[in-house]
Amino acid sequence: MKYLVLLFASLFLINCSTTTDDEKRESSDFFLRGNAKWKEKEYHEAIKWYSEAVKKRPDFSDAYYNRGLVYQILEKNEEALVDFSKAFALDDKFAPALFKKAEMLQTLQRFDEAVPAVDELVKSFPDSAANWTLKGDILLQKEDLSGSLSSYDRSLALDSTSIETLINKGVVLQEMNEIDLAETVFKKALMSGKYQDLLNNNLGYLAIQRMQWDLAAAYVKKALEKDPKNELYLKNWAKIQAKSSLK
Repeated sequence: MKYLVLLFASLFLINCSTTTDDEKRESSDFFLRGNAKWKEKEYHEAIKWYSEAVKKRPDFSDAYYNRGLVYQILEKNEEALVDFSKAFALDDKFAPALFKKAEMLQTLQRFDEAVPAVDELVKSFPDSAANWTLKGDILLQKEDLSGSLSSYDRSLALDSTSIETLINKGVVLQEMNEIDLAETVFKKALMSGKYQDLLNNNLGYLAIQRMQWDLAAAYVKKALEKDPKNELYLKNWAKIQAKSSLK
């Protein structure tokens, strides 16, 4: 979603700078100061100016949204949630605000609220792969495996290049004990060249489940070569070594 943040920030600059009403122009000036401070990573100053903008113009959804993004950077997630919710309440066509609202609910582990929010997101904006991936992620955390798998498939139908979504689909298949299908997905993701250690570990874990110890060792060894201190990789390696010592 970072590219969306940058895209919408630039659009906001154009939209707000062309306002002619005096009060809106002053609010827009505060908004632009906030953007400048954000760019300089002076986050508390950015929040101050965005706050001034919404004081002058309480229906300024863009300012609430950008302030929410800064709160998110500062890990003030409750405050970010309030601002994203307000931005969407003011403009029900503001897809990134609803996305961020659902994402914040996920981060706060308020899944019973995150699910209806993300359902609204994919219903209102069904042509975004990122929206369906977010729904898949939330449902996976809710342990709704079939719903999660369906969401990832919808996402990949829109954007087959998302390796992160493909990996998560493989994880769901693994959790569903669809080992052969999970292996196919992980191997396809491995061809991208991304997340090599993670994928080798995942393939190693599948081999452990099949009790193919030599194959598991080959995969997990590759993972450890990339990240020798990873606790999960080391745990799988210990399982392999324990079985090997019994041969």
